[in-house]
Amino acid sequence: MATMATRHQAQSDRRLVPGRVFVSCGQSTEEERLAARMIADWLRSEGFAAYVATQVQTILDLNGEIISELKRCDYYLFVNFRRDALGDGTFRGSLFTHQELAIAYSLGFEKMLFLNQAGVRTEGMLGFMVSNVPQFENSADAVDATKRAVHSSGWTPLYSRNLVVSRLRWGPQVGYRDQTGQRSVQVLYADISNRRPDLGAIGAVARLSAIVELGIRRISPDRSHLKATAYPGYEQTIFPGDHAAFDMLALSLGQPHTLLLNSALDVSPRSALLASPGEYTLEYEVFAQGFPVLQFAIDVQLEAPFRNAHAPTSATARLRGSPMTAISSADALVPA
Repeated sequence: MATMATRHQAQSDRRLVPGRVFVSCGQSTEEERLAARMIADWLRSEGFAAYVATQVQTILDLNGEIISELKRCDYYLFVNFRRDALGDGTFRGSLFTHQELAIAYSLGFEKMLFLNQAGVRTEGMLGFMVSNVPQFENSADAVDATKRAVHSSGWTPLYSRNLVVSRLRWGPQVGYRDQTGQRSVQVLYADISNRRPDLGAIGAVARLSAIVELGIRRISPDRSHLKATAYPGYEQTIFPGDHAAFDMLALSLGQPHTLLLNSALDVSPRSALLASPGEYTLEYEVFAQGFPVLQFAIDVQLEAPFRNAHAPTSATARLRGSPMTAISSADALVPA
């Protein structure tokens, strides 16, 4: 009888696609533009991806660039520079950054930071959302203020507000039938979570894009869609705030043991993906309408018993690209 064990441990592995920060920052002067570049460079040095919004002139530019980029990003950083001086010694803030703030709010951002230049009024959407906004004195000080705010907030490149992989685990031994025939397998599942509160991941599909062995990367021989777990097809809709599973890999329990994919590839008989003991890295991609591509990797170790060093009898899989690393192992029965 097969045995199965699963354990979880904290791990600092980075996502293949790091958390993306939308930097909404006034750029009306060379000093402000320099501050925006320095903020973006610092964020990248910390492991984030960064997008610095530039002022657009038309509604088509707004729709085509700013809104689409906001939908891709995981974090929102609001840096509000002085604009018009008012009679009481205070200043208006940047109209452009306030417009972006309103769009970000409508898209349901949860990770947001706000910085105001000293003397700028907290009004509009900003006044509605927060009551105490950290201040900076000038453009040069804005960079240090950003560093302090990011560190104190606990922002990490591991976070995503879009699609996220989690809960790597082996299922029980089952009989599986598809267009290529029937076989006994133990399937490795992974959940794909949709963290967007406002958008369903329509037509979500997954594929194995590449395999790395001994440091050499090669394109997967099967890049067709992977099976949507417990559904009669290869794509599914993931509702806002919900998750769905895919069959990432299958350990064939026939003789000899091999690893294969439950995929849409219509070639019979089903060919083994991996058949020799060793260590491999499998790179996956998940696509859905309106979402950035989710990329992640699974490290797989195939082990063989001493009596047959050429045929693997167990597989251990370890998920990378998530703040929580899942390690699962499945040991298949080997007849005496």
